[in-house]
Amino acid sequence: VALSLQRLGAYVEILSLNPRKQRVDANVPLPLEAIDIDTSAHLAAFLRSFTLHAPQLVARFYSPRFEAALRKKLRARDFDVVQLESPFLLPYLRAIRESSRALVVLRSLNVEFRIWERLAEHEPRFLRRVALRAIARSLRRYELAQLNACDALVPITEVDANDFRALGCTRPIYVLPGGVEEQPICRRDEQANAVGFLGSLDYRPNQEAALWIAEELRPRLRRNAELHIAGSRAPEWLRARLAASGVSFAGEVADAAAFIDSMRVMLAPIHSGGGMRIKILAAMAAGKSVVATTIGAEGIDIANGENVVIADDVEAFRAAIESLLDDETRAHAIGDAAHALVATRYSTDALTRGLLAFYEELTKSGGVRGGR
Repeated sequence: VALSLQRLGAYVEILSLNPRKQRVDANVPLPLEAIDIDTSAHLAAFLRSFTLHAPQLVARFYSPRFEAALRKKLRARDFDVVQLESPFLLPYLRAIRESSRALVVLRSLNVEFRIWERLAEHEPRFLRRVALRAIARSLRRYELAQLNACDALVPITEVDANDFRALGCTRPIYVLPGGVEEQPICRRDEQANAVGFLGSLDYRPNQEAALWIAEELRPRLRRNAELHIAGSRAPEWLRARLAASGVSFAGEVADAAAFIDSMRVMLAPIHSGGGMRIKILAAMAAGKSVVATTIGAEGIDIANGENVVIADDVEAFRAAIESLLDDETRAHAIGDAAHALVATRYSTDALTRGLLAFYEELTKSGGVRGGR
């Protein structure tokens, strides 16, 4: 989105947290400053949660160094809009209000507490289920308290937008689906029996999906179907369970596009979480047939059986995968339709053009500044 805003004529700067467990060296053609932070659950985060009036999960993302850098940046330039990329950045809202007259917009990839509610719902272990429910309750209280603190909300799906309204949001809302860059279809390296899953494996819903593929789907899927799982930052316990299952685990791949191109079918068996799965859009943009749960395809304007196949239990997943492996013509037809949908509805520049118009209208009207 930032690059698209820049291409459309907006001036954009990025100030980013750079968590120790997810540290990357960003190389993007626009001003970017990254502040290192340790987001581990430690005593400092626990104590900070009381002063911030925020759950410990949120307090872990607070850094005095980041706040100082944010204040400095805001005082150096007269920004029109400050876009926060998740509710975990809401503890910096006061610093923004004190340092700038910019409108503050929360870009919400999901209703965060809903993820933890779904994780608790699917957790078989009693004590862990109790803990997940406690986290969900604390996040719910925090998100509801902050619902109208920003000047506008930009969720990723209409489902989330309606949820925010039902929860009491009265701020302007603009739905901005996830987008991907357009690309030509390339099936030169596609392997006839290859089935893949790709996602960040430090994210709980993706961990849940990877385990489901390995331990529920793999034993039921025919032997010549090759299940491949790839993703960054997989914890050791997950690596061990994947290795024991017999699936092919590639870890973090150097070229995600090449991994997707080599698959006949891509999977999105997401059973918890919210928002939109950008990796599904990436697979669709590459012309791949995708088998997903209803939750996995949430937020994408799909037509079941035409541009994506929906399956919500393991037997339906097995049947859908084997059908697509057996019928190359149908698999490619679904992939072609998926590619066409992404090109017309989920191109990054086309989506961002609407966001920029929303921001221009918001700043023109002056907005209704929360907390003022």
